[in-house]
Amino acid sequence: MDGARNSLYFMEKRAFKVFNREKKQNRYSSKKLLLQAFPTVSYSENKFVNVKGEKSPYDGDLVYWSKRNSKLYDGETSKALRRQNHSCASCKLKFTDNERVHLHHVDGNHNNWSHDNLVAIHESCHDYIHMSKSKS
Repeated sequence: MDGARNSLYFMEKRAFKVFNREKKQNRYSSKKLLLQAFPTVSYSENKFVNVKGEKSPYDGDLVYWSKRNSKLYDGETSKALRRQNHSCASCKLKFTDNERVHLHHVDGNHNNWSHDNLVAIHESCHDYIHMSKSKS
């Protein structure tokens, strides 16, 4: 769908006209329907962080790339990453693009969200921890 006629703005404008023509709708209820059909997306949901200067994933600067990737996480995961200096709590390696960061509850209680109970670990380390717990 290219061209101005098929852009989201014109689709929303056309939908408003159609909703507004219905006898049961007024402009306020039509606007409410449009907000459900076309929700606004904030810029923070794009989650893109610019690469600085001439950095490359192949230059071997794991510290820079792990810090850059940690900016993609928010809330408790980013706090745990900063506390751990952007390294895994289990294997002590830095985080890279290859693997997602998981938030692990140390005591196993998923209702306990205290800072001491939460650590950031690799997805494979998380799987390994839970596999070893299930066997014992």
